[in-house]
Amino acid sequence: MESLPDERRWVARFQAGDSAAFEKIMRHYEPYVLGLLWRMTGDRARAEDLCQETFLRVLRGLHRFRGESGLKTWIFRIAQNAAADLFRGADPQAEPLGDETGLPTASGPPGPAESLEREQLRARVERAMASLPALPKAVLHLFYWDELTVAEISSVLGLPEGTVKTHLFRGRRALRESALGLSPGGAP
Repeated sequence: MESLPDERRWVARFQAGDSAAFEKIMRHYEPYVLGLLWRMTGDRARAEDLCQETFLRVLRGLHRFRGESGLKTWIFRIAQNAAADLFRGADPQAEPLGDETGLPTASGPPGPAESLEREQLRARVERAMASLPALPKAVLHLFYWDELTVAEISSVLGLPEGTVKTHLFRGRRALRESALGLSPGGAP
């Protein structure tokens, strides 16, 4: 995910009273926040509601933003908190992966056998992601889909970096074992 170019300038403009600056910030980050929340909830309508709530919170708090973290990290933290408020005490529903599975693409159109194989792998990955607990699922999503660094994920989720790395390692392993039908430890 690309950070908003000159984001500090846009924040300063908003803090100086330029409401168009908030629109610029929201237009840039809204698709990323919606994607995160959709994957967390598995429900487009719920994700849209949470996205709206996130940007209401951003609007209310942006005048206090001090830039101690990146703007995208701060916004993702607000989105994570909005989702956590919704799911307090319950795991989010299965998260669909859509077309962004990270599967390699062929140089030409795939043949029927390759298409079937890729679709089966995609389905296994979706089931594997759905079976993960909420925290490893969120860490994997933030790392692979939203391209946040370990430090940024640590800030978004309020976890030590070592814990984020542990969730990445364990989440990758569980995903690989489940999607590829391996037993724990890697043996088929």
